[in-house]
Amino acid sequence: MQFGQIGARVDRYAYTNNLAKTSPATKLLFALSVLVISVASPSPIIPFFVFFINLALLLLYAKIPAHFYWKMLLYPLATALLSCVLIALFFGYGESLMEIATPWFSWTIFKSGVTMAVATFLRVAGGISCLYFLVLTTPITDILILLRRIHVPQILIEMSLLIYRYIFLLLEIASQMNTAQEMRLGNTNWISKIKSTALLAGNLFIRTLEQGERTFTAMSARGYDGEIQILDDLPNPRLWLVIGILFFDVFLILASVLTASGWSLIT
Repeated sequence: MQFGQIGARVDRYAYTNNLAKTSPATKLLFALSVLVISVASPSPIIPFFVFFINLALLLLYAKIPAHFYWKMLLYPLATALLSCVLIALFFGYGESLMEIATPWFSWTIFKSGVTMAVATFLRVAGGISCLYFLVLTTPITDILILLRRIHVPQILIEMSLLIYRYIFLLLEIASQMNTAQEMRLGNTNWISKIKSTALLAGNLFIRTLEQGERTFTAMSARGYDGEIQILDDLPNPRLWLVIGILFFDVFLILASVLTASGWSLIT
């Protein structure tokens, strides 16, 4: 799947999912509060639980296609898994789990290192699921309107909007350039790959400047006066939903405290 297609599908699901009409403030409160509790929890049981709660909300209630969600999870979770394998192999202290002796050195894998790796991976998975819940159920314009209401500087909001709009477009252009280089045998060896990458970076920089000028011209032609106008008609938060989220947060905090002591993957 191309990068531009990913961005287009994320936008489409954000506008068409079953939670799209829910107040963005409610979804932001849920995602951020659960994210903080999940990452700060000393026990990995809480992030594991949060991951499946978000999974159920996205797939069963918001009706996000499962295959698309798994594709979005694949790369960040694979990167996290690789990092956690390194943590398990090279970090830790105290009681050893395994010792590998060679004529040149001995290598010890600690129980605490494996436990730390599993906890880190589950925290990353829980945090990613919270961010994906917000991204896949809330349009970017709604999030920016919320930021405007809490008085985030206007320049940061407009830069965020433009970066989000064009980041997938530039990635799509870079992918097309790379495909064109491969068709012209531009990546046959390491030297040609380095030259092709340098040419791609230079051309992409020029295309970025040209796109910026065209965008500014188009915005000026439509009456841009230094502030991007966004229609502010967000639905109001429902009290019972906010109370429910707060009770859920309290439940997670209590569960985190109760499961914190004595947790270890390997006993």
